[in-house]
Parts: sequence; structure tokens; C-alpha cells
Amino acid sequence: MNPFENPGRCKLALVNHGVTLPDGLSDASRWVAQANATESVVDIRLPSGHFATVPVAQPYTEQSPIRLTQEDGEGSARLTWQDESLEVQLLPAPRFYRNRTRSGARMGSFSSLHENLLMLNPLMGCGFFAERGKACQYCQYDSMLNESEPPLRDPLELVEVVRAALSEREVDTVYLYNSFAPGDDAGLGRLVPVIALLRRHLGHRQIALETVAPKDTAVIDALYAAGLDVFVCNLELHDADRFAEVCPGKASSGGQKAIWKALDHAREVFRTGAVVSNLIVGLEDIDSSKKGIDALIAHGVVPLLQPFRPLPGTPLEKHELPSLEEMEELFLHLYAALKQKEFPTHRLRHMGRVMTPMESRVLDGGEPALAERWVSSSMGRRLDGWVDGLRRHLRASNDGENGTQLDRRPMHVLLAGEALPFAALVVISLLAISAGTMDAPQGLSQNGWSSLIVFMLCLVLWVTQLLPLAVTSLLGLALLPLLGVLPATDVFALFGNPAVFFILGAFMLAAGAMQSGLSERMALLTIDRFGTSPTRLLLTMLLLPAVMACFMPEHAVAALFLPIAWEIVRSLGLKAGSRYAQSIFFALSWGAITGGVITLLGGARGPLAMALSEELTGRSFSFADWTLAAAPIALSVLAVSAIVLIRVTPMGGLDISSARERISLRRLELGDFDLKAKAMALLLLVTMLAWILAGHASSLAGIALISVVVMFALRLVSWRAVEEHVNWGVVLMYGGAIAIGKALTVTGAGLWLAHLLFPESIAGLALLAMLALITLLFTEGVSNAAAVAIVLPVAVPLAVASNIDPVTAALTVGIVSGFAFMLPMGTPPNAMIFGTGYVRASHMLRYGAVLSLTAFVVFMITVSVWWPLLGRIG
Repeated sequence: MNPFENPGRCKLALVNHGVTLPDGLSDASRWVAQANATESVVDIRLPSGHFATVPVAQPYTEQSPIRLTQEDGEGSARLTWQDESLEVQLLPAPRFYRNRTRSGARMGSFSSLHENLLMLNPLMGCGFFAERGKACQYCQYDSMLNESEPPLRDPLELVEVVRAALSEREVDTVYLYNSFAPGDDAGLGRLVPVIALLRRHLGHRQIALETVAPKDTAVIDALYAAGLDVFVCNLELHDADRFAEVCPGKASSGGQKAIWKALDHAREVFRTGAVVSNLIVGLEDIDSSKKGIDALIAHGVVPLLQPFRPLPGTPLEKHELPSLEEMEELFLHLYAALKQKEFPTHRLRHMGRVMTPMESRVLDGGEPALAERWVSSSMGRRLDGWVDGLRRHLRASNDGENGTQLDRRPMHVLLAGEALPFAALVVISLLAISAGTMDAPQGLSQNGWSSLIVFMLCLVLWVTQLLPLAVTSLLGLALLPLLGVLPATDVFALFGNPAVFFILGAFMLAAGAMQSGLSERMALLTIDRFGTSPTRLLLTMLLLPAVMACFMPEHAVAALFLPIAWEIVRSLGLKAGSRYAQSIFFALSWGAITGGVITLLGGARGPLAMALSEELTGRSFSFADWTLAAAPIALSVLAVSAIVLIRVTPMGGLDISSARERISLRRLELGDFDLKAKAMALLLLVTMLAWILAGHASSLAGIALISVVVMFALRLVSWRAVEEHVNWGVVLMYGGAIAIGKALTVTGAGLWLAHLLFPESIAGLALLAMLALITLLFTEGVSNAAAVAIVLPVAVPLAVASNIDPVTAALTVGIVSGFAFMLPMGTPPNAMIFGTGYVRASHMLRYGAVLSLTAFVVFMITVSVWWPLLGRIG
């Protein structure tokens, strides 16, 4: 069989048998390099354009029937087989091999570049060589550094090599080798940050990783999310007995079962054609190799064929090479099987050490199809890399404590989910621009029409949450002066509203209470003292967050109690589906939500209602006014919450002694109230009394800021802790919401809209009931503060026109907006408990509807009976 008759056969012969160098090579260091850090090779370009990495200077290559002679010093060379010859071109070894890394290591000692394939060895050694008899019998990769857990090279050295290679020629694929390391992840966890670092430097180029099979396949998800494009896990041999004989270390570390498990998992993660497995040709009979090819393809894995090479110093150094006829027969079988399955193989365009599946067609004279030419072109590779990046962006996310999470929904669903928000933003923007070009409706000035457009635009964005709430407010702030509705100085001056600084000071004081340990110590002390039975523990988890939400924001209270609830549930051994566990989480959420309504400190809605009332009418309410108006409603809802919890929660046979032990243990860890906690408690008490006695929002803000200064003066909290706990976005949202409300009032757009939406016949209690219902509807879908920002700018002018005290309307909207019980997105406490997995959405909706209905009924009774008795309201 003449190897030069066909370029595919020629490449097979060269890569399989190597070449002899009867006359050597002049300036050999220019042409000879290493592949895989083990074999001496030369790179050759055939007349057909095919590239071959050919082994030389090995005992088995000295037996090769093909001779290579150099014809000049520029790389012209001739291959000779019997009486046949072929002119070829020697390709010089990359120049960067001689460069040194930051640690002084020679770059060529752990990397090799062949055409557009850059191979890197990030690990120094292989763990199989650390134990006698475990290394693969064909492997020569032994070194002085072979430890059970091989050291990892400095990742920045790998980046240096990549950058050096890219400066010399275009690189299409970076191919990493992961040798064995102990552990369920086979050492792959260490390579996740390495791949993430390389991804930042490689752009559209693909990264491949050849690895021992991990027992824990979750690390494959992390590798993909970090930036891996091609996953290679080698079956090596299809025959299981022969595999155990040749690869004893792999056989004892999970064997072929672990390999199939890893490959099957990778197929669910990576794109079709990007999961690969090598089969060694020549160490088992040809029929077994064919069965291995067919089995891999049936699993959706692309096989690559590697000829066995008897490397010196290995147990198999005397084993014969596979014949050229066997190699050709197997490659033709591989190509036919892949073609029949219509398997994409373009991802492996440079990866076959012998011949890639795409190149196998030349053995029977086939020409590449147009589609194959496209995916192999520079533009096709770039587009493919962009698609890879988009797919990874859609599928992979890092979920903090839970690690990497892959979304396995169909790609068109993920793409629609990513594209729809952008499309919606474009449509909303076009509608707003179109409305802006229209004439103002009758009875409304042009400035009023512009302010109404801004309000409706922000309303839609607040409700849909296509943009963060604070960013939507910034948009409103920017548009009002640009459209000439209000002067820029007036718009941005609204950031100085006293209510903004009141809530800012309240958040800082809450951060101090948490940082000093006061809040957690108080919570644990109360639970330990009163939670002596399942019922009392449940009620304590309801009432204690309610009390604490009177002094700090409800979301902070929920964040404080969530770990405590987790400890109770875990110590009791309760699983998802447990009614008692669900009720524990419901209790902390309902308590925080309801208690947060009692004072202005429970959330941003109260201060925002105060600020809007002040800006729109010049009148407002005090801290005590809010508490007197809200307390009867909140306490009634709290009582109904307790009844619901007791009615729906089975408590028979429940022993809570283990939960009490956990609470006591945590109290021992924290210790008694220290000086900082006591000082913080005293400061909060004095601040609360001052707020109750103060009569105006500006006084509330001044008291809050003075208390914050005292807190820092006493060194009770650090500024870094305050930065972590304060929601700075609330300040931005306040400014935008107040400015939009002010614009609607000044231009008359708010009153015009109120008359348009509400019949003039609705007045008195009917109007307040309508406002309460609308607010309840909005507060379930958007945040409490967003509901106030949406409803109040319309409610205040409507109340004035209906001869209702605007302060009463502000209190109605502000108080009712706090009762969001039914949906996870309605309020942070609901979102937190829903994320635990212990709370069913149907139960949250059902029980929450009972509480929301209770809040509405009690509100109507209170506004009819109690509020008229308060001389300052209504």
C-alpha cells in the first residue's frame, strides 16, 4: 500500500509510524520540538495542505519505512518510501518555546503549539505515578514531581504562554491536560478558576480539557460555566478487561463506569459534538475498537482515534504498532458512522493527533461540503465562539452557596427569556416617544402631558421591573428637566427631602443594632424564654419579628430571623413538605410584614408617603400619627395570623427540645449583652422617644441623623458594616418618586388623571376603599414603596378634589401598601421564605389572601370608627 497515493493515508502513515532521519536535520532545534511534553516531533505540511505532527528520534520511528531528508535550510524536505517520494515543507518550531515565564520556567517545557492547536500542561506530574503499578502502561509522563496530588502551575504562567503563542500565530483551540489527583472531582475543581482566567484572554477561541473521569460530575457544570467549550474524557479501550490491564489506576478510580457517567453528564451540558473520547488503536482487536466507536456515538460522544505508540521506558515499549491497514479501516468506519448520524465534528478541527473526523473523508477521496468549509473558516469559528458564549451566558449562573447552577430548559426558551425584556424596553420606549410627539389632550397643558408620559413610563417600568426600581426613578429624574416639566434645580433639590434622610438614618441605626449583636441577642433570649412548646415557639416566631419590625426595616428583621428559623427546622429534622416547618417560616415573614406597618421604621413606604404628602400639599403627619393610625389594623392582622397558624399547623408529637438546645448553644456562643449592645439599646430607646415626641418630618430626620452621629462617636458600628446593610437604592427611588409626584401636582396632570379614572360620584369612604383596593393590588406585584409612588400622586389630588383630607389619603395608601402577603415578589420577607423550598406557593397565596382580606376589612372599620377620633387625621 503506497502511503503517498492519498493525503489521508500519507498523514496516517506519518503520524502512526513516524519517520527516520538518515541524514539528521541541520539546525535541529529549529525544527524539532516536543508534543505532550514527552515525544520529539516535527511539524510537516503536505502538498495537499494537510498538517501532520510526526514523531522522530524514538526507537519505533527508527523502524519506519518512511525517510525524511532535508533539501535546504528553509524547510524544503522530501519523504521517501521505497521508490516513491513526496516533497513536503518542514515547519519551524514556535519561537516562544525558548521564552521564560515569570518563574523562570521555559515555556516549551509545558506547552506545545501545532498549527492552530496550543496544548498546555497545567499540572506538574500525574498522581498515578505516585503509587507503583497505577500509571497507564503506555504513558511516559513521569517526572521528579509526581505526587499523589500534583502541584498546579501558576495560572498566570499559563496566560503568559497563551499570550506569547497568540503573538506568534493565530490559535484556534487551547487544549489542557488534567492528570489524576485524588478526590471525587479528580482535581478538576482546581482548574475551574484557571479556565475562567484563560477564557478572559481567549475571546472566541475554544478551550478543551482532557481529563480523568471525576466521580462527582457536578464539577463538569462548573467547568462549563467557567468557560470550557470541549470536554474530553478518554474511554481508552472498549474491552473492559483489557482496559483494567492497561489502565490500572483509572480502573481502580471508578473505571469505565465513571467514564461513561462523566461523558453522559457532559452531553447534557455541552453542545452537540463538543464531548469527545479517545480510543487507542492497537491495544485491542479491531472489532472491539469498532464496537467502542459505535458505543460512543450512540451516547452522543465524538470518538477520536489515537494509534498506540511504544514509548521507551514504558511497560508496553516492546508492543507492536498498529498496521496502516488497520488504522485506515477504523478511520473509514469512524467517518461513515459519524456521517450516518450527521454528527457535527467541526469542533475538533485541530484536535486529532492522527487525523480529525473531518479529515477522514480524504481516505475515500471525499471533498468537504460547503457547510464544513464555513464552520472551519475564520468567520465561522468566530461566530461559533460567539454562540458558545451566548449559550453559556444563558445556561450558567453562580448561585453563591449553592455553587454553579445550569438552566437546562430548551435554548429557545432561554433565549426568549433573555430577549423579551430588551424587546419590551424597546417597545415601551417607542410608545413613550410616540406619545411625546402627540398634542396634549383637552384640559391638560403640554407640560402636564409630558409629566403624565414620564409617570406612565415609570409606572410600567416599576410594575414590570424591567429596570431596577432605583434606576427607573433616575430615568424619571432625568426626563423631567429634559422635557421642560420642571427646572433641573427643582428636580434634584427633592433629594434633600427630610423623609429621605429620615429613612437613611433609620437604616443606619438598624445596621448598628445588627452589627452590635443587640438584635440577635434579643431575638435568641426571647425565643429561649418563651418558646417552651411547639405552639409557643411558633407564636414567638410570629410576635418577636413583629415587635422588632417596629424598630428596624422588615427586610432586616426577616434576614435576622431566617438563620434562626433554619436552625429550628434542621434541629427538628423537618424536611420540605413539613407543615410545622412551613408555618415557622410563615410566622417570621408575617410577623415582620405586619410589625413593619406599626411604625415608620418598618419600611420605606411610610417615609415616602410622608414626603409625597409634604411635597404635594404642604401638609404631612408625624411619627405618632402614623403609629396611632396603623396600630389597630396591624394588631388585628397579627391576631388573625396567629389564629391561622394554629389552625393550619399540626403539632401533635413534636419534640422541640433539640431546637431549644440549638438556641441555647447559640446564646452561649454570643455571650451576654456587652457594653456595645447595651449602649445601642439605650440609643435606640432615646431615639424612639424623641421620634414619638417630634411633630414634623424635618424633626424626625434631624433626630435620626443626630442618633447616627452619636452611634459613630461611641464607636458602636463601623462604616463598612453600615455600607453593607443600608439600601442605598431607596434614596435614589425616593428622589425620583417625589419628583414625579411633584410634577403631576404642579402641572395639574395628577388631578386630570384622577378625574379620568375615577367617577365623580365616588367620594368619602367609597373613595378610600377604592384607593385601598388599588394599593393592595399594586403592592402584591411591586415593592411597597413602588406601590406608594404609583398610587399616591393620583390619590392626593383626587382626595383634595373630593374634600377628603390629603393626609388621610396618604395614610391610606402608605399603611395598606404594607400588607403584601400573597406572592413571593410582593415583599422581601415573602421572597426569603419562598426561597427556602419549605413554603408552597399555593399555601402562600391561600393564607395570604385571608390576611390581605382581613387587612382590608379591618382598615375599613378603623377608618370609619377609629380615625375620626384622632383629631389630627381626617
